[in-house]
Amino acid sequence: MEEHFALFHEEQRFTQWWVWLIILVGIAPAWYIWWKQVVLREASGSDPTSEWTAWIVWLGAGVLLPVFLASMRLVTQVRHDGIYLRFIPFHWRWVRIEPERIKGVQARTYNPLLEYGGWGIRYGARGKAYTISGNRGVELEFANGRTLLIGSQRAEELASVIRGLLT
Repeated sequence: MEEHFALFHEEQRFTQWWVWLIILVGIAPAWYIWWKQVVLREASGSDPTSEWTAWIVWLGAGVLLPVFLASMRLVTQVRHDGIYLRFIPFHWRWVRIEPERIKGVQARTYNPLLEYGGWGIRYGARGKAYTISGNRGVELEFANGRTLLIGSQRAEELASVIRGLLT
């Protein structure tokens, strides 16, 4: 049971105001169409499929997409037997990184857009990244030369715990 004890635990979500502004602007047309077609009954012509289309667009883009984005979170744990990552809802199980694979650990500031093309599960020139917000993280260098960046609001603490795991 000791291997499930977390030496470090962090959960991050998309909390940037501008991300949610983009989402709200993006879903506004779905809500507008649904409101006009279904609530106000201002259907264009007498075609009943336009109301069904409004329902489908509203449910998909206006409701399910924001719920999906709101459910996203990056969970990082360091346990005695490795580093565990879950990018919910994409990972159904933990991604485990064995300590013996790690050659180097460095807390660093990075540019999410330039280095990885944004936030999420990303691939860039420097390697793979799991990021959800901010510009701080811990870069792991593996024995095979590849790197993995784990975004963290507590990058120095995460790096320190990982270094302790390696000794």
